[in-house]
Amino acid sequence: MTPHHGSPSLEMGRQLTACEDRKPSALDASITRRRAYAGSRPATGRLVQALAFALGAALLAYILYGFGSAEVWRGLRSIGWRLGLIVALDLVVSSLNARAWWYTLPIESRRGTFPRLLLVLLGGGALSDNAPAGPLYGEPVKVLLLKEQFPASVTTASLLSSKLSQAMARALFVILGMLVASWSLKFERLPVQGLVIGFTLTAVGVATFMLLQVRGLAGPARRASARLRFLGSWVKRMERGLERVDEHLQDLYGSRPWDFVASALHVLAGLGIGVVQVWLVMGWIGLPRLWLTSFTIQAFSVMVSFVSFVIPASLGVQEGGKLVIFAALGLPVSAGLTVGVTFRLKSVTNALIGFAVLAWLRPQRALSRLAVARETSRSRE
Repeated sequence: MTPHHGSPSLEMGRQLTACEDRKPSALDASITRRRAYAGSRPATGRLVQALAFALGAALLAYILYGFGSAEVWRGLRSIGWRLGLIVALDLVVSSLNARAWWYTLPIESRRGTFPRLLLVLLGGGALSDNAPAGPLYGEPVKVLLLKEQFPASVTTASLLSSKLSQAMARALFVILGMLVASWSLKFERLPVQGLVIGFTLTAVGVATFMLLQVRGLAGPARRASARLRFLGSWVKRMERGLERVDEHLQDLYGSRPWDFVASALHVLAGLGIGVVQVWLVMGWIGLPRLWLTSFTIQAFSVMVSFVSFVIPASLGVQEGGKLVIFAALGLPVSAGLTVGVTFRLKSVTNALIGFAVLAWLRPQRALSRLAVARETSRSRE
């Protein structure tokens, strides 16, 4: 996801990298301790995310009430069936993001896997982006759904590196967008200080995320293990799993850095399609179609999503951000709200598609197969 998905990705690594080397007997001995340690954390995350979602929904309702839902409705009617084109373009963006993920996988094992990656990205992404505490579950679900294609350490490493390439591409896109926009923005109408602080903190998070991956995740895990001895053998298994993840990350960054560059370039291409989407909607609602203006709006939207990661799908915040950037560009704020709601409808449609794909992939079936395999392994001991 940055990072704003950095912490969930590391959480996913802690949860899943050890699954290749588990000993059934040790699992039985430590399961109670593991539940006592981790059981409350997902519940806390769900509560925080649910509250954030409620606040975002309330903000969206307030914006619609305060700035005129009638104007938004007229704008949506002028767009009409062409909203389907925006959704179709978003599927192209998903394909580019799936290709970006594909480049982070080992060369010898990624051939023929792109269709599966796209489906898993759509399904797991819908869970990560829209459900309360979704990243805590969406990323492990991706690993689970690819269990038959790749070892868990390979998928985990590829997810971590693809999150990094996505974060770096988004940061570069925002910087370019703000440079392009400097000629036309009325900065006194922007919450510049808050945006700068938020973007700076996010950039520090991206740099830290990159440093952890380049230097290795197993080292910090070893240092932390001294304080987590009460978890028993689970800590050792986690260390071994992270060592395998580090091997795959070092292979990517050390032996094939151009694959990482290609991954970031595919993410940038997807962000560029977002500019096209804004450009199309601007014309459909009767505003001038200007590429620089569309680039500015899209770059600002990406920045808002950077600094509002705690709210699922940036609900309410993205729509408010559109109002602010339209005002700063001297455009009608009601048009900004129309554009924001249009993209919200696009996001809802994509979420429905993603959840339908997730239901078709049946992660519970993959989980059942994994449980059967573990039981079989235990019976052979």
